[in-house]
Amino acid sequence: MLSALSEEIDLWLDKESSIQDGYSYETEFINTARKVNHILLSKSLGSVSTNRNKKNFMPASESLK
Repeated sequence: MLSALSEEIDLWLDKESSIQDGYSYETEFINTARKVNHILLSKSLGSVSTNRNKKNFMPASESLK
């Protein structure tokens, strides 16, 4: 995940210096931010449960550890 994020940030840093007008800068920045968000969300999702009715219960005492 970190390598994919690093690659996107490096691409943005390379493009950033060549952008001349504000509209293009904001458009490219938003597109890069969307790509980074997509990478973060897709790589951080866990596995899909086999039983969608199963509760993932953790007692309060366990969560404080």
